[in-house]
Amino acid sequence: MVVAHAVGTQRRNNAAPTSELVMRFHSASTALVTLALIAFASGCSSAQTASDTATSSEDLRGPGSAATDKRVPELGNDVSIVEQSQISLADGVALASKNGAVIEAKFELGDDGKLSLSLYPAAKGLGMDAERNLFQELSGDPTAAKFAGALEVFADQEHLTRSARDLTLVQLSTLSIADAIDSAECDGEVFWAIPTIRHGRAGYGVYSEDNGYQHYRFVDGQGASYRTSNHLTEIIGGPGNKATDARAPELTDLGILATSKITISQALAQLEAKNGPAIEAKFEPDDSGNLSLSIYPVKDISVDAERATLGELSGDPTAATFAPDFAEFKVPDVEHLTKSSRDLTIVQTSSLTLRQAVDAAQHAAPRGFVYWAVPTIRDSRSGYGVYVYGADKKAHYFFVS
Repeated sequence: MVVAHAVGTQRRNNAAPTSELVMRFHSASTALVTLALIAFASGCSSAQTASDTATSSEDLRGPGSAATDKRVPELGNDVSIVEQSQISLADGVALASKNGAVIEAKFELGDDGKLSLSLYPAAKGLGMDAERNLFQELSGDPTAAKFAGALEVFADQEHLTRSARDLTLVQLSTLSIADAIDSAECDGEVFWAIPTIRHGRAGYGVYSEDNGYQHYRFVDGQGASYRTSNHLTEIIGGPGNKATDARAPELTDLGILATSKITISQALAQLEAKNGPAIEAKFEPDDSGNLSLSIYPVKDISVDAERATLGELSGDPTAATFAPDFAEFKVPDVEHLTKSSRDLTIVQTSSLTLRQAVDAAQHAAPRGFVYWAVPTIRDSRSGYGVYVYGADKKAHYFFVS
């Protein structure tokens, strides 16, 4: 059972439906409409055209300053090297899909300086979150008559955090990598397609090559068509089968929360000024079974998971002064690396901060106690799953987006 509390909605310019974008550009510039019509006649979809016309000339050469990551193709000085391939990126994705849902696809130069095709299939599919998935790479020589890539399971921090971000962005989209490639083929031979974020929207950065000329476009993932602020939904019984993860609080006796000397909201206010915004906060039992408060901060919320320092501040909330210790997440701790990479990516596509989500849930249950707040996805919408121990001595779950 779902009980919605819409306490104010706000449509953001960057997240407007395609039709609204086209109308705005039409009124702003006849030149942009002309460009859109030319692209549409070439076979580009109208949805994709809107994305392109929204960008500057700098952005059309690459993701530019609006991107949340710094990834660019690694093909040396001559992108026409991709013309040596005997297999298209689209056909490579179709082939790799036998090993799982493909979340990244690109041509690049291998360690030997020769052209290589790299595809990332998530073995457990798009219905499984990053923490429980298996990240792989299928790579090989695309200039051979028949592509026969070798499959490797990622175990290094760079590729685990990158893949966790990739998967999360694909889950926030209704378009697949294959769809993104197809929508950009009117520009030339597509050689690079990776999930990315632009102005808070999940989508794909796609590069193509035509006679040695490199073209870039952002393909909106067509997830939730708009984002809302202060929209709160109480879901009786917990997140249910619409959730993309299986996470739930680990406290069996919620009465123990009464021993805490600090609330999550107070802890965030205390810690964020020094440690940066939090991307997860929860009360949980420590290794000894005692109550612990755990908060995941990041110094710079705009930096992607691959480059961010991910870690945990945890301590005793029953002490007179909450003084948590920080521990950085590193391999071989795959669980926390992938979990926090997913957290950060969802936060970057949400119009609310974790602290705002906590405050919204507290406002909905003013006599309750917020004890769990983690980013989550519901119906391709980014938001937060927040548990409150109510005055009725029951757990209440809210999805705040």
